[in-house]
Amino acid sequence: MPQLFELIAELSSLYGLSGREQSAGEAAVQHLLPFAPDAVFESGSVTAHIGQNPEKMTLMLCAHLDQVGFLVTDITADGFLRIGAVGGIDRRLLLGQPVTVCGKMQLPGVISILPPHLLKGEQAVPEDAQLCVDLGFADAEAVRKYVSEGDAVYYGTACRALRNGYLTGPALDDRCGVAAVILAAEQLAKADDLPCNVTVYLSGQEERGGRGAKLGALNECPDYAIAVDVTFGMAQGESPKECMELGKGPAIGISPVLSYEMSQALIETAKNKMIPYQLEIMPGATGTDADALALAPFGCEAATVSIPLRYMHTPVEVIAADDVLKTAELLTEYAKECGRE
Repeated sequence: MPQLFELIAELSSLYGLSGREQSAGEAAVQHLLPFAPDAVFESGSVTAHIGQNPEKMTLMLCAHLDQVGFLVTDITADGFLRIGAVGGIDRRLLLGQPVTVCGKMQLPGVISILPPHLLKGEQAVPEDAQLCVDLGFADAEAVRKYVSEGDAVYYGTACRALRNGYLTGPALDDRCGVAAVILAAEQLAKADDLPCNVTVYLSGQEERGGRGAKLGALNECPDYAIAVDVTFGMAQGESPKECMELGKGPAIGISPVLSYEMSQALIETAKNKMIPYQLEIMPGATGTDADALALAPFGCEAATVSIPLRYMHTPVEVIAADDVLKTAELLTEYAKECGRE
């Protein structure tokens, strides 16, 4: 478990706003190279192959590299930064949050907050245009020596261990999925007589419409694909019909856009190998890379395997580390039978 924590903590600490995934992607490549020598980061995504036998079907294991965050949209005359959200962010949680601004150097800042006695009605939940970052400068001229419009802004928190094998931090969506795919790929590289080729694809820009997955589907043309992402985890006051429980294993998706046969095969694998799992019923699209992967040029059966996560898109996302291990185990065991007659 300590090694798993170190892997997840390392991946979650690396900045990778949608379209700027290089740091996270290059770190993932370094973890893949020992058992997938062709691993490469290019066009915003990581691709690696375990087996490339043209006689075998290809299974893609996909998790996304990018994370939510902000871009600097303006610098005010009195030295504050205006910022706009990249990805879905709940503005209620932002006031007073620590952030890091990546300009000519990394600068710590805080999202400014009006004093309670100055708040009026809905001002307590600011619009995007009202969000400001305070770096401690007195005017725009001083700020512009370090920061420009278009620079990225990230949550200023770090991954930490909680009790009972839980972890908290930013960007666990979806760096915990990236960790699960890396762990599965390492085991598959050691497997004898793997019945399918395995393509590891760590996509960019999932938080902005899945552009990376669309390119991956087009370039790699997998026969099967599993999007490994996070899903809503049960927290205080949540509905058990809408959320998965932390520590109870990965969630296997059931959706009209997914392959029912593939979902059932994942369920059978979990049962046969005694891997705990949950079912995530999605009457519409999944909101994951699977929606794009299912549209690969020559047809692709797609599925989702998701890690329950609390407080999605916040600086303090929470997961159970064991769910990551069980996800990796399910991916490994499924791949060992995928494509076998």
